Amino acid sequence: MHRFRIDALPDPQSLPRIAGVFAQRAIVPSMMRMEAGSGFLRIEVAAAGLDDMRAAVIAAKLGETVAVIEVALDGRKEAAPFGVESLAA
Repeated sequence: MHRFRIDALPDPQSLPRIAGVFAQRAIVPSMMRMEAGSGFLRIEVAAAGLDDMRAAVIAAKLGETVAVIEVALDGRKEAAPFGVESLAA
């Protein structure tokens, strides 16, 4: 499971543009979550079945997306989707 953490400008087009990066590659994310902060959006995406190289390319493309401020990639194979860790405790 690869997890992407994206900070973006609070623009109505940010979420569709980010989803579009996955759609263009025929990837249906396992999970997508968005939270609006003060002056930014935090978008978290989990995608299964990606090799490390493909995940790195997607992260780079996300970083080139209009309105994206920063992208972080967690590629641990055993990683659970965001939020699941807190449910297991």
